[in-house]
Amino acid sequence: MFGLPASTLVNRRIPKTKFYEKLQADHQLRELFTRQIDTIVWKHKLSRETIHLAPGGDVEEIQIFEIHLKEPSCSHDLLRSIDRAIPYPILHVLLYGDQAKLAIAHKERNRTDENRAVVHAYYETDWQPADRIQLNFLQAVDLKAVYENMIRQLLPHKTRPETDLAAALERQARIDRLKKEYERLESKIIKEKQFHIKVELNRELQRKKKELQELLDEGLEE
Repeated sequence: MFGLPASTLVNRRIPKTKFYEKLQADHQLRELFTRQIDTIVWKHKLSRETIHLAPGGDVEEIQIFEIHLKEPSCSHDLLRSIDRAIPYPILHVLLYGDQAKLAIAHKERNRTDENRAVVHAYYETDWQPADRIQLNFLQAVDLKAVYENMIRQLLPHKTRPETDLAAALERQARIDRLKKEYERLESKIIKEKQFHIKVELNRELQRKKKELQELLDEGLEE
């Protein structure tokens, strides 16, 4: 799927009970696993030994998991629980029938427990035919750069290549917040009965629209 060398292949099924034990999962999380996930396969391991790239920062390995689903959706709560249980970055390949999508979290090593991770936002592709899924991420100097390549390619709004990843993620977060505010204002305008309030809400909506467009334009290639 990603043109990876055979040396990276693990192809090992991971029982869901392993995550229950690791996370001390409650009844609600177990039900979510049972309802949405059929099987989890540890497909590839990217490390110094398997692709001859050195660790970078706190990225020592990157895992690629295939998650075979029972329905065409996978809760971020489920992915977050898997990511918290494993300290290494994980590229999730979600599979349902002949369709697939990719998802990855921006995550960091937990400073108080090196066997757990702090999970931030998720970035993902749309569903598409599994045989068309592509991601080119191995053009990198170390494993941290590989991980950053994965995240950058899954960001909904791309940034210039020279942009620092932290800045790119902050820009994406601001875009997401503005979109939510824009949708909230649109909804309020539709429901509002008083004309003068409607006018003021519309002015605020236009300000948010302008702010969002300026932010989107920042990422365009010159």
